[in-house]
Amino acid sequence: MRAMTSLMIVVIGAAVAAPIVEAKDKKDRSCLAVAVGSPQKDWSGGRDKDEREFGWPQPPSFSATSVLDIEFAIIFSKTVADQFQQIHVVEFRVYTPQGNLYEAISIPMTTDEKRAGEKHRVPGYPDLVPVQVLQPIRHGNGHGMYAKVKLPVAGTVILNNSLYGSWKAEALVEDEIAACAQPAVFTLTQ
Repeated sequence: MRAMTSLMIVVIGAAVAAPIVEAKDKKDRSCLAVAVGSPQKDWSGGRDKDEREFGWPQPPSFSATSVLDIEFAIIFSKTVADQFQQIHVVEFRVYTPQGNLYEAISIPMTTDEKRAGEKHRVPGYPDLVPVQVLQPIRHGNGHGMYAKVKLPVAGTVILNNSLYGSWKAEALVEDEIAACAQPAVFTLTQ
């Protein structure tokens, strides 16, 4: 299996807090960050393995004619990830430079390695979707867990309609109404 050389630029932000009344009944599903990268963009010079693999702290800019796809990752603290032993769904929403929703991609995720390879029903999807097991990652001065998805670029309306400029990607966990961290912002050029 080819080693992943993805660029993952992390934009760290605070999650939207739930009202105090609900806080005691509702589990914390906030994420540390949403990251963006591409397996076709080789970034080097990171201080440790995760920085080299995910490209931190390089700028998030991609040539749409040089990359086949872009990856988005959602990064959780180990404490938050530990509550995902059952299957949970995360939705990535990707917005064009004009602010329009380009695509929403949902993936089922878990920390239970025994569930790797299972398929899960995701509302709105005609077929079952493979369950993704959260993977460990160094994040800042600590460790976290992440799941990721790919968005095709080559041969899509991105190129056909010259959708170049500053894009945004956010992640929502299950039925949350707000993103779990600040959106990742990246640039697509020709």
